Amino acid sequence: MTAPLRYQRPIDVLRNLPAKIEAEKSFLGSVFLDNGVLDRERLTPEDFRLESHRRIYMTMLELWEGRIPIDPVILSDRLEKKDWSRHTGGFEYLDELSIVVPTAANAYHYARILKEQTALRKAKIFNAQHAQAIDEGDLEKISTIQQKIGEIAVIRGEDGFKPLDIRMCISTPPPPQEYVVGHLPDELGIFGMLIGPDGSRKSWLALHIALAVAGGRPVALAPDGKALWSAPKSGKVLYLTLEDSESVLWRRIWDIGLVPGYGWIGEAANNLCILPVPSCDIVSVDSGGIPEPTSNVNRIIREGKGARLIIIDPLAEVLDASENDDRAAKCLVQTLRRISRETGAAVLGVHHQNKTGMMNGEKHAQSSRGSSKIPAGSRWTIVLQPGEDPDWTCVTEGKASYARRDSEKWLHVLRIDDGTGREIASVPVAEDAPDEKPVVVTRGGRLKYPEGGKNVVPDPDDDWG
Repeated sequence: MTAPLRYQRPIDVLRNLPAKIEAEKSFLGSVFLDNGVLDRERLTPEDFRLESHRRIYMTMLELWEGRIPIDPVILSDRLEKKDWSRHTGGFEYLDELSIVVPTAANAYHYARILKEQTALRKAKIFNAQHAQAIDEGDLEKISTIQQKIGEIAVIRGEDGFKPLDIRMCISTPPPPQEYVVGHLPDELGIFGMLIGPDGSRKSWLALHIALAVAGGRPVALAPDGKALWSAPKSGKVLYLTLEDSESVLWRRIWDIGLVPGYGWIGEAANNLCILPVPSCDIVSVDSGGIPEPTSNVNRIIREGKGARLIIIDPLAEVLDASENDDRAAKCLVQTLRRISRETGAAVLGVHHQNKTGMMNGEKHAQSSRGSSKIPAGSRWTIVLQPGEDPDWTCVTEGKASYARRDSEKWLHVLRIDDGTGREIASVPVAEDAPDEKPVVVTRGGRLKYPEGGKNVVPDPDDDWG
């Protein structure tokens, strides 16, 4: 005798339905900060698991349809008139909701989470009904439920598109454009690039940027106060390095720590995670020749959750395909953007320059190696070129999609001795254009100019890079 199939009782299913209560609170809190969220994000009461939140949301919609402003006082009054106040926590709970989030900018993401949870709840209910229908042998009911499950999949697939609210754009002042560092936009789905030929100190600059963002300090700060970019807002940084070993990075950090004014590095360590890894492909080609993201993408997303900046050095080492393959390059661009969206961090990739760019000293964003789709997808590109004097590196903003490009900047090797003339460290730091003698710093932090030759001054007619 065949045992009957087991399925959950309806009451058990309802008790264990998935929900993200914090996302519900955050969305309702966003409405208090910007009532227009109700126009932009189309939710239904069923998108809220808690009955109290459903009633709050329905009352918010009622007020907004009458174009009545929504704040804790007005909403509390309307809930009392509907005799719902005792079901929704009263004014005190509404007041708490109004300060749950500092900005309404993430309302779209909260709404997306709630829609996902609604789809999961429906799927769980339909799954239980489907199991019961199979046990009962009701083919018509099975077909109906399968159709409903298919409708959930269609809704989830369409949810990725969000039209821009034009009326909101002309009625509400936009937030100011902010940057993570330099002109790297502080926006979701963003990546930038550092490109240059071999030996142009790309990885040194990447490390300087990582330390600066982690510590909230100026980038490549020199002892005399010069810097490539002003101090950014501090935040967590994930630095994934695939070429330099742990000992190489150790020596670089040690050398930077010897530069006067860098005593803060120890504190910045709380925000900085450097991962030297031998291999970490994020895009590979399947057996059919189609590029696709690898499982390493999810690993990076897990490590980078909540970061302000993720640095990948170099991009060539995470692409298990030809750099000239446009399809693989497109997949790489989309994957970098996905990492940014799902972690909340801007992504900065270190990449090599092409041969023509190296030979001609080119300083534009399209001089990177491989498919043009990679630099085209970047929103901020820094191009490094060695100077005629090997101690100098020109730093050019080859692309700044959301800002006016800066003028050229320079890195110069700062040499540190032990006070007796023996060099113990050398670090590239910010410097004015190469028209002065190089600086040497003693271990005690004293600046001095060595006797002897000046740096090479370029011929104005020579495009020397």
